[in-house]
Amino acid sequence: MLRRMSNELDFTGKVALITGSSRGIGAAIAQAFSARGARCVLNDLNAPTEMAGKCPGSKAIAADVSNYESVVGLANQIKSDFGGLDIIINNAGILREKGLKKLELSDFELTMKVNLGGPFHVLKACGDLLREGASVVNMASVAGSLGFFGQAAYAPSKAGVMALTKVAARELARQKVRVNAIAPGVIATDMTSGMKDEVTAGFLQQTPLGRLGTVDDIVGVALFLCSPLAAYVTGQVIHVNGGFYMGAS
Repeated sequence: MLRRMSNELDFTGKVALITGSSRGIGAAIAQAFSARGARCVLNDLNAPTEMAGKCPGSKAIAADVSNYESVVGLANQIKSDFGGLDIIINNAGILREKGLKKLELSDFELTMKVNLGGPFHVLKACGDLLREGASVVNMASVAGSLGFFGQAAYAPSKAGVMALTKVAARELARQKVRVNAIAPGVIATDMTSGMKDEVTAGFLQQTPLGRLGTVDDIVGVALFLCSPLAAYVTGQVIHVNGGFYMGAS
């Protein structure tokens, strides 16, 4: 069984697009797929060339996922260079933490364009590039289920990602393509490094496993969802938060 599972996590010959892959979760996912044989398309606002050097056979392509025409250009380049896609990880995202009264309209609109518009644009522009048996993973958040204070833009954008995941799972099933989402809790990354100590302590108190998540916690689930081990899993939101969502609900 262990040998079979190892083979199931071999992505040799597969092509994976990872948005927001210059650092954090996206970079870790890219390195994990590359280490298992996949050729990766590494995307961010600026081409993540440094990360491409760590992922043999990969290519760094700059594109703004919040802009549909930019994503169309990305899709055209992927088609030209790789022919198609077997994996999409919609990871690019931003966080603007302000309450309803203080949140600028421009921050709300940008958050929606990146966090929700990004996955939509990628699915729309790259849908025809997905080969039979392909897998899409959208990065959601526990905030999309719980609606944290001060996340009047972020939480709704991630709730939208969850809904988009279910719609896409139904529609892309015709192509034998699976679509799922990962909803991380508080993960120790650059995005969360600025949290106040009392905020972090509050999360830990409500998390049954008693620790913050790591990027490896997310990487493992992404590998699983894109592998044959998850061949009958689609339209699901996988909560990876140490039991925080369970405890809070």
